[in-house]
Amino acid sequence: MIVGVKHRCNDFDSYRAARVKSLFNAESGCNWEHTAELPIEGMEWKIGLIVGPSGSGRLFSVDLAIAPLLTTKIPDSELQSPRLGTLIFHPSPLPYGRGASAIRWAYRRKEPITAATWFWATDELDAGDICEQEIVKIDYNLRPREFYEKHIIPAMCRTLERCLTDIEKGFKRQIKQVEEYATYDGRIE
Repeated sequence: MIVGVKHRCNDFDSYRAARVKSLFNAESGCNWEHTAELPIEGMEWKIGLIVGPSGSGRLFSVDLAIAPLLTTKIPDSELQSPRLGTLIFHPSPLPYGRGASAIRWAYRRKEPITAATWFWATDELDAGDICEQEIVKIDYNLRPREFYEKHIIPAMCRTLERCLTDIEKGFKRQIKQVEEYATYDGRIE
């Protein structure tokens, strides 16, 4: 399945813009369009991509929404409008490491691992059921942003492929997070 992405931003050098550019291999500029191939064949789905609040209060009519790069809370009405739900990506082994700046916090705590986690959106921050998770060993020879681009984004893509393949087969994995293991980290500026 081919997905077209149109990206517009005000600050080309922002961390969020860098993450979006890295995910879609965009070379430069705030305003760009890119086509990406998702590993799904023969699907009759409409898939939405969320990278921030739309401001409309709802997502356009889609079967499944994918939110790989959220840095702010999205209104529940937008997250719940897709027929199958919204998958959100988080770079930690949820429920451990909920909240912002997960990679930077892992570096500060000298954690041996982190994870690429896709979870189903709920009205609680980073607390939805887990759809797919892959453990990633932290490479301290790289700075956090380099580690994110070299190891986390490829793991994010692999786990998304597994999510979509299972959903295509009719299996919507929903593993409850164990609340007693939940931690929350604040944003590191």
